Amino acid sequence: MSSSPCSQPEETPGLLLSLLHEQAIPAALYDEPFLRVDDMDELGSELTSHSDSVLLLADSLGSELSAAVERVQLTMPNAAIVVALANRPNRDAIRQLILSGVQEVVALELESIAAWQDVLHVARSRKHHESQLKRFSHYDPLTQLANRSLFQDRLEHSLLQSQRRERGMGILFLDIDRFRVVNDIYGHHIGDQLLVACTQRMLEKVRRSDTLARLGSNNFAVLLDDIADAEGMQRVADKLSSAFNRPFTIAGYEIFISVSIGMELAARVDYELGQLVRHAELALHQAKRNGRNASLIYQGDRSPADKVRMGLESALHHAMERQELHIVYQPQAVVDSGVFVGVEALLRWQHPVLGNVPPSVFIPVLEDTGLIESFGQWVLEQSCQQFADWVAAGHLSTRTKLSVNLSPRQFRQGDLVHQVQRALNNSGLPAQCLTLEVTESMLMNNLDQSVEMLTQLRQLGMSVAIDDFGTGYSSLSYLKDLPIDYLKIDRVFVKDIVDDANDAAIANSIIGLAHNLGLKVIAEGVEEAETLEMLRLFGCDQYQGYFYSKPAQPDEVMKLFMSE
Repeated sequence: MSSSPCSQPEETPGLLLSLLHEQAIPAALYDEPFLRVDDMDELGSELTSHSDSVLLLADSLGSELSAAVERVQLTMPNAAIVVALANRPNRDAIRQLILSGVQEVVALELESIAAWQDVLHVARSRKHHESQLKRFSHYDPLTQLANRSLFQDRLEHSLLQSQRRERGMGILFLDIDRFRVVNDIYGHHIGDQLLVACTQRMLEKVRRSDTLARLGSNNFAVLLDDIADAEGMQRVADKLSSAFNRPFTIAGYEIFISVSIGMELAARVDYELGQLVRHAELALHQAKRNGRNASLIYQGDRSPADKVRMGLESALHHAMERQELHIVYQPQAVVDSGVFVGVEALLRWQHPVLGNVPPSVFIPVLEDTGLIESFGQWVLEQSCQQFADWVAAGHLSTRTKLSVNLSPRQFRQGDLVHQVQRALNNSGLPAQCLTLEVTESMLMNNLDQSVEMLTQLRQLGMSVAIDDFGTGYSSLSYLKDLPIDYLKIDRVFVKDIVDDANDAAIANSIIGLAHNLGLKVIAEGVEEAETLEMLRLFGCDQYQGYFYSKPAQPDEVMKLFMSE
């Protein structure tokens, strides 16, 4: 420690020396002229110690004091810095010191150890708060990895350094494959634990000098400094992929997942940041299109199919605000009598350029992007309001049903019951008019949670139907435990029952099974009179399909049930 006489009360050095000795606080004392930064060698060993505070004392402000502050910040980035001045500084001087990274500025004339201890306590608290804010702004709170902002900063710095030194560097973008399915099936808390486990495995596969970052959700990135060529980058990608060869065990569940990786080298884009990122993103997208669980370095612009897919994603993000979405309703009828009994609400997209985009094209995009959650809620609210208006106008009785499909993401939402209740309350639709359709795969992956959710929904007064029965994870032993009201036979088992004995046997068996369990059966995709007659012989309860009516606009549906 360097010490020199200062213009200060005579007792102050004694108080300071006592405090510094008791709390092991490194300090530098200055007088006129100030010590040069190079003369702080005696302070060097202290600045690399465990101390959480550094006290800099001076007669007045000056460039040497600023240099000392910078040195402390570089050597002890986690230490709180207190500057004590013999001459009381003005507000502008204090503001300038605070902006330079100092936590507290005080007069050197403090006359008790308690006062100095209070100053240090305030400084440490401020430093802790500043460190927390800095960490939150640069690191992902779940995985503790660098976030998108910090990754961007390091990427820009690395590009400049690599270009100047003519050394190789590159980036890898990673997507955890089918992560949304994990969230939908097991819930977000399991998904979060899985991301942490993935992070731990990936950290074992990269060097300390590399930056592994979480960019968002299931998206990660790796910044590789000093990577020689594409072969070296591929070796890193192979190591990262191998981290997913073994299943993950989370909360008793054994989860098998893989990773898709897109890569690009900076030298191949002449160290241009935008091109480097774009190429890695395009390579990642191509890896996913190739079936996932793959790693690719950028090979060229997207295929026409890739460009179409990206265009759909972009357009769907704006479809709702641009009022391009609408709902059509497919009527349902009793098999024996042909009497109208309800409708199924179906989402449609009318693009201003593409025209009517088939659901088979845009629904998978909604699911992949997560937009299905908000779109599904919109369908629920809008269709409830439409059906409630029909009931209120006397066009329909409260014995008729509105069927609405739930996506896996909706079904796993913690506030689903609240959302359904809100849709009913806002629309005024009686709960007994609503039927919610779910699929087998949504239910069977977590039976206990599914039973609890279905029970809560049915307690509101609505019905529940299993849609596309027989095409998913059929588990007949569980069927008896599910609180449901309807089974819907998928069209694949209906359309050929007249000519295919196997399809006829399956449809007949499903109907018999459902009736034995006290459930009603709705057949989908009925297009011919012969098919309807066969369903009548099997004892099927209700049906829908083009033979009765195609999905129609609200005014067309109203004409149908008013004509009966």
